[in-house]
Amino acid sequence: MRKFLALALFVVSVFAFEWSGKVNWAMNYQLAKQLAQKEHKLIMVDIALTKCPPCRYLATKVYTDDKVANYINQNFVPVFYLADQDQIPAEVEAYFTGSTPTILFIKPNGELYFRMIGARPPQMFLKILKDVNEKYKGAK
Repeated sequence: MRKFLALALFVVSVFAFEWSGKVNWAMNYQLAKQLAQKEHKLIMVDIALTKCPPCRYLATKVYTDDKVANYINQNFVPVFYLADQDQIPAEVEAYFTGSTPTILFIKPNGELYFRMIGARPPQMFLKILKDVNEKYKGAK
């Protein structure tokens, strides 16, 4: 029995992890949109799959990086969806190509601003975040 329990705990620990990292994700897209309109920020929508290794990499290595998480929390209104578990709002699904991870940067009015597909190491991800945000702020 102990061996079975130990094996079960091992299996759970391998497959279970926290998707959010250190990012303060909005509860849903509508709330994110309201906050983005109020704060004049882009909405950052991460669409992942549970069995997607690059999605797991983002969750465990990128969103846990202090610099990345702090930049996201200060400059975007982030929202997260698991495409194989969550109902993706039609407004967002229109921009989703089916590849994961997909990171969508959406203007407060609902218009797609930038799309990134795939994971990047924390430093590269942060550089892309800064480039997207600075161009958006400069274009307003």
